[in-house]
Amino acid sequence: MFPVDDGSASRGLAVGWRSLLPAVLFLISLAPLAPVHAQPPVVGVTHCSKADYAKSRRRFQQAYGAGEYTQAVETLRRAKESCWGALDATARGWLVSDLGLAALRAGQPDFCLQILAEAPRELEPQSRVARAIAHNRGLCTGASVAAPPATTPGTSLPVQVMAGLRVSSPQEASTALTREWRAPYELREGALPARRERELRRCTDLDGVDVRDVDVTVTNDFYAFRMKSIHCRALRRVAQAQPSRTSHVRELLSMKKPGEVLPAALAQVFSDEDAARMAQARHAGRSWHDVDEQLRLEVSPDETRGGELEVHGAVIEGYLEWWATGDFNADGYEDVLVFRSLGATGGTISDQAAFVLTRTRSKGVLEVVERLD
Repeated sequence: MFPVDDGSASRGLAVGWRSLLPAVLFLISLAPLAPVHAQPPVVGVTHCSKADYAKSRRRFQQAYGAGEYTQAVETLRRAKESCWGALDATARGWLVSDLGLAALRAGQPDFCLQILAEAPRELEPQSRVARAIAHNRGLCTGASVAAPPATTPGTSLPVQVMAGLRVSSPQEASTALTREWRAPYELREGALPARRERELRRCTDLDGVDVRDVDVTVTNDFYAFRMKSIHCRALRRVAQAQPSRTSHVRELLSMKKPGEVLPAALAQVFSDEDAARMAQARHAGRSWHDVDEQLRLEVSPDETRGGELEVHGAVIEGYLEWWATGDFNADGYEDVLVFRSLGATGGTISDQAAFVLTRTRSKGVLEVVERLD
């Protein structure tokens, strides 16, 4: 006969199993498990937003425009590390192009070549960005062979182009001179009768043309054409600019009160009386602040407008932009190209012009080399 199970055996087994459970779990923990591998990061994941990248680009432009090339390189290098996966091919191309050029200016031609080698392969060879990369690669290749020291005052200061001019180099300025505008202008009937071509389609068509020769009757159109004319003349100066040997103007870009060294010629000219008064002040070597003691030049709070200063004076308001530095008159000294737009407070009259300014000594008011309007 088989013994009758009265449940005591089952209870004994249950008790025994519970007593062995900790040991069993310990042994299981020692058993070999299937290998676990860290998952690779998902391609394209980025912690960089459009706003983050735009802010980094503005900081880069400010540092580059101030001649702080090492800081500019570091700013854009960090943006590259954070934002590369969020950018399209064109944006990546401009990033490496600008970073490479900044590295060259910082005396790092080998790093420039390394960065430019990362340009996207899918860029159209004849696109602006691809041509900019090719040009910068040539600059960095030549610099790498020559292995020059970092540029410092007294050696060779390259031409700098700021964001307000809407080009990034003298080469790009030269190209912009022949680029067609979206809408052409026409010469006024009877103006410049010797010119057979009456339409103005690009900057190079403005040679020998005054704003009074153009058929613009509406006030807004007049000021729009005048701005375009000033911009074209500035592009031509930048395209022809040369590196300089000595600079007494570079600190101007970061001064807290530049009105004390900017010449009186930058003050508003709304009338013949203003023009005569400013000419007299200019000949006396007076500053802009001398002729307008209420003048204030303040960094624009709008971060998208890097290199711009708000202008407030006794009867005027407006803005001033640094456009470029370089040797614009071939005398070896660095000059600065600046644009300013002023309007009468509470009125509609305005005055826009660009100026090439220079200084051949370390102190004192700058002098006007040329007014472009």
